[in-house]
Amino acid sequence: MQRIVVTAQFHGMAAQPSGKPPQTDPRATSVSVEASTSDGSPFGIEQASYLNHVTYTGDSTFAETGTISFGDADGELDIVTVGEGTLGPSADADLLHGAVIYRITEGRGRFEDASGLITSNFLLRPGTGEFEERQLAVVFLP
Repeated sequence: MQRIVVTAQFHGMAAQPSGKPPQTDPRATSVSVEASTSDGSPFGIEQASYLNHVTYTGDSTFAETGTISFGDADGELDIVTVGEGTLGPSADADLLHGAVIYRITEGRGRFEDASGLITSNFLLRPGTGEFEERQLAVVFLP
């Protein structure tokens, strides 16, 4: 069993939610990614991106599914929220602050049969749909 720790910073866009219940499809590309094995060796991820689908379940809660892709077809992770994410006001009136935990449901490529959890903390500019996000993943590979 191999354990990988991935930290990533993303910048992305999300259209204004629409429909009943409100939904949107945020997408983002990494600004930086660091990955290492449990012994501290580099794991060799240079880029990550994702396309997710968000369904709002309440005024400040949401469920999310999606796929994180690494490099040029290097591997993918399918994810789903654990419980619900949260999004609400922040100390900066121009930003909403959110957080969510994802469970890895499937992996492909070098992430075949992966499992693990990912935490996300993000800031959203509701007027433009721009957001910045930090993710921390602990990924187990067989």
